[in-house]
Amino acid sequence: MSLAVAGTLLVGVTPAAAVDGDPADAVVLTEDFSSGQLPAGWTSHLGTWQVRDGRLHGSSVSGQRARITFGTSHENYRLDATVDFLQVTDPSRWLNLAADFHGAEDYGSVFVVRSNTTLSNGLEYAVRTSVAGSYTSPTVAAAGVALGTDSTHALSLEVRGARATLSIDGVPYLSTNDLFRSNGTLGLVVNNATVAFDDIRVTRLAREATGPGEPTGLRVAYDDTRATLSWQPPAEPGTTAGGAAATVTGYQVAAGPAGTGPAGLTWTPAAGTSHTFAGLAPGAYTLWVRAVNSAGRAGEPAGANASPGVPRIKGFHQNVSGGAWPAGHVQGIAVDQENGFIYYSFTNLLVKTDRDGNVVGTVGGFTGHLGDLDFNETDGRVYGSLEYKAQNAFYIAIVDVDAIDRIGMQAQNSALVTTVHLAEVVADFTADLDGNGVFDGNTGDTPDHRYGSSGIDGVSFGPRFGETGGTRYLTVAYGVYANLTRTDNDHQVLVQYDVRDWAGYEQPLVEAAPHRSGPTEVSGKYFVRTGNTTYGVQNLAYDDFLQRWFLGVYAGAKPEFPNYTLFAVDAATRPVRGELIGTGGEQGLLVPLATDGLTHPATGIRGWFQKADVGIESLGDGLFYLARNGTRNGQQTADLTLYRWTGAADAPFAAVSRESELYRAPVMTSAAPPAAKAGRTYSHTFTASAFPKATFTVVAGALPAGLTLDSATGVLSGVPVRPGRAAFTVAAANGVDPGATQAVVIMIAPARQGPDKEH
Repeated sequence: MSLAVAGTLLVGVTPAAAVDGDPADAVVLTEDFSSGQLPAGWTSHLGTWQVRDGRLHGSSVSGQRARITFGTSHENYRLDATVDFLQVTDPSRWLNLAADFHGAEDYGSVFVVRSNTTLSNGLEYAVRTSVAGSYTSPTVAAAGVALGTDSTHALSLEVRGARATLSIDGVPYLSTNDLFRSNGTLGLVVNNATVAFDDIRVTRLAREATGPGEPTGLRVAYDDTRATLSWQPPAEPGTTAGGAAATVTGYQVAAGPAGTGPAGLTWTPAAGTSHTFAGLAPGAYTLWVRAVNSAGRAGEPAGANASPGVPRIKGFHQNVSGGAWPAGHVQGIAVDQENGFIYYSFTNLLVKTDRDGNVVGTVGGFTGHLGDLDFNETDGRVYGSLEYKAQNAFYIAIVDVDAIDRIGMQAQNSALVTTVHLAEVVADFTADLDGNGVFDGNTGDTPDHRYGSSGIDGVSFGPRFGETGGTRYLTVAYGVYANLTRTDNDHQVLVQYDVRDWAGYEQPLVEAAPHRSGPTEVSGKYFVRTGNTTYGVQNLAYDDFLQRWFLGVYAGAKPEFPNYTLFAVDAATRPVRGELIGTGGEQGLLVPLATDGLTHPATGIRGWFQKADVGIESLGDGLFYLARNGTRNGQQTADLTLYRWTGAADAPFAAVSRESELYRAPVMTSAAPPAAKAGRTYSHTFTASAFPKATFTVVAGALPAGLTLDSATGVLSGVPVRPGRAAFTVAAANGVDPGATQAVVIMIAPARQGPDKEH
């Protein structure tokens, strides 16, 4: 096994510390061949190896890999030798310095040095990991000097664990950080050449001091011109020369443009575990910190994002990134507005960031498909769709997101993630519609799967369909196979659950033994005819301000439909029982699409061409985050952009650049207040659509005696004192003209004589 040792390789500088228990570098082998004999412990495996004139001559003909082995491939060492190509069949012929080698079987790690080292592959790191394999060259380089023939040059190979550097005449030309180690020996190899070797020396190198790991727990606070970065010490302080544990003695900080790495930045010392960067021009930055230890080594840098002087809109950035991850593409997002966190589902990884995109922690260990997410304001947890199609198991994953505080947390067998099984979904997914007694499995090309169900994707909390208030239900959208030969898969299926009684169903996530604990019935099942889609509603979002549901989908492919990618349903529109077109007469609760957007004349279907399939989140006051997936360095990314709703048919969302774009004069939205009764508690709430939020005052008439109006909340409450008729006018104002008013008349009935009877 090899050990990769951290730190910086200083070519030409002898490390001053111990390795393998030694207090300093130790020369463990020297050979100048002055004895005239092949030294003891040197073993020839192929070719001709002879000592002549005080040098070791190795010869190969007919493509032989002439080879000889000696010594030990220590964990950290330097092999020095002088070489002279005496004869070559052509300038591309070569010798090898074998770094970790099995000479009899001819496999391991070798460094190729050609006679013409200036070729593009004049130098190679070559590796053969087993007797049955073949040599490959993952690293090649050209040297600045050609060795040629009848010219002596000094070669040096320095190895530290899995890191190695090859130098010619003191100049490093080729390096690798992935040296294959297999407890081999050192050696020399020659191909179609005769090479003279001399002055062989092996130095067992002292272990280098190593730098600390990354500082942890980074946090950022900033205003218009300053940003304060705070952190906790790294988990690993590094080592001193010789391998003893070092101590962290201080920190260095630097600032650079957001999205770029720490290379090339100017580092300055920092006192304690926080630093304030002052005098920053408005912009997006990454603030970096690294620890320095008692060995004088600077450690790995950690960075956090900050945007001083960049205006936020309602506390949100115009753009924010969820980072780049070796996972599946982003499936959905959720926002905890009160605490300032954003959550991303990357198919098999959950990522938690702050509003600036600084990663707080991750949860992995999902081998199923983690889909869309939503934040439940009632219990402070994130709910997401989770599929295990091979096991016919469909769950809502419930994540205790307050406990996510580090990268690399695991979902399985922990209290961090619980799951609730959805039997209704399983019944539709596994439905044997052709009656042949065989469920056809996870494939769209089959008559099975009721309504074309492929499982679940979109999730969101909102009111019961047909209502705009009251209990919040978890709404779960089916995935739907695109199967172009079916007619019963053109509706989106939305099921609602009352999660207030789910505590008894929740079970830990144990993927090896999928449980079936969950509700056997749904609180409601609804159908929205959108026409064909590819895998149904990928993202579902409810917006309180607009009082509507948004359905983001992958476009369908049936030519008879418009194949829009975004649909909307108004919350107040009551479902109506009717026929599910294409199912052969089956009835269901139909919810019509909203009446704005593009209209498809042939079908009457309305919607938009708008990307909302990997993340859409309502933020209030007509604001939304929409996600876009991509890749960076082969890893999956999620970039959020802040939009405002326009409702326009060709562009329903517009990017927001300043908060003033949201300013809206108040519009009263509350119904007329109900009648009251003297001596009985009374309450009514005045509401207005406005940004900023409106305040409420009485501008004409007077409130009934015993009632007061809360200006901030619009709540009219108290106990009326006298019966009669009270007339007054309530105004809503927020600084945006014109304000709004509502004329109010409240009839106050006399108090009943004797006991009050309720009917």
